[in-house]
Amino acid sequence: MSSSSSSPQSFGLPRNFSPTWRDERSHPVVLPQVEAPSLEGLSVTLPAPQGFSAEQVQERFLELARPHATERYRYPTEKIAWGDEVLLNIAGYSQGHLIPFSLRTDVWLPVRPDPMLPGLYEALVGRSPGEGLVVEVTLPAEYPVESLRGTPTRFVLQLQASREVTYPDFESQEFLMAFGRGHTLREVMRDVVRQMEDEAAQLLLVQAQQQVLNQVAARTQVELPQELVDEEIRRRWSASEGRSASELQFNGPEKEESLATWLKDADTRAEVEHRLRISLALGAICKRDGLTLTPQVVEKVLRDQANAAGLTMDEMADALRAEPRHLARIDQVAWHLMAVDHVMSKARIQLEGA
Repeated sequence: MSSSSSSPQSFGLPRNFSPTWRDERSHPVVLPQVEAPSLEGLSVTLPAPQGFSAEQVQERFLELARPHATERYRYPTEKIAWGDEVLLNIAGYSQGHLIPFSLRTDVWLPVRPDPMLPGLYEALVGRSPGEGLVVEVTLPAEYPVESLRGTPTRFVLQLQASREVTYPDFESQEFLMAFGRGHTLREVMRDVVRQMEDEAAQLLLVQAQQQVLNQVAARTQVELPQELVDEEIRRRWSASEGRSASELQFNGPEKEESLATWLKDADTRAEVEHRLRISLALGAICKRDGLTLTPQVVEKVLRDQANAAGLTMDEMADALRAEPRHLARIDQVAWHLMAVDHVMSKARIQLEGA
């Protein structure tokens, strides 16, 4: 597809920025008016890149080599072993209440120790596919949710399937040719390290972007209506834990409790408020600075979306025409990327010691 065929007009994308918020049902919610913050003096100093441990390189190598491994699904009479991958539904409870963000369905996870959930995956070894079990876990002091640190919890698991994963001989010519990263394992590992370095550099750029946007948010004076925050949390819940609750056929009260834990979670509310503040600031900056959405920005978003979905640009266009609700999402992402690029062009980024 040519660049002209993926312009905003050809996909029906509006060129103007609309100060409304739309939920999944496309019901508009009016956003508060915001004065665009100053972009003067934005500055970020990032830590210098660090090296990688042998364990980190080995873990990344195994991730990249995973598509070349063979799989054998275990029979219901077989036992789950270390190194297997299990397909499960999982839900965590603390004091009889569902732990926020713990509910997941149809997720493949490796059977290996997890420091954040001590004893959970260890309990799967020796079990059989198709079993259900309850595992008692005391959450560690480093658990991400501060209010749950050190508390006893119960995780309910349904083991739907298990597969044995066998990696090839990494030094065999067959694997090296298929992997395509070098003629020897030493060359392969050097290439993996180079990729990790590139990924670390990209991560530094993401961190710089986030720190700049944090400064923009701090300069943005706006009172966010609590119903707006609630609506965004409901949207996130519906797209993740709410969907899992429906798949597991939770009843009405159980769904309401799950949603209530999200709505009451202080960290979630703070993070949503922060992101809404950034979004409002970027919208105001677009208006003040006269930014207009270009076909190049829209095409970049479409190509990224197509690549992520494994589609060609023509197939992406057909999908968008069949599902018009996706157009608004493409529009939002394109405006966001353009606004962020504009803000970053005004910021000074440097490394420690540079």
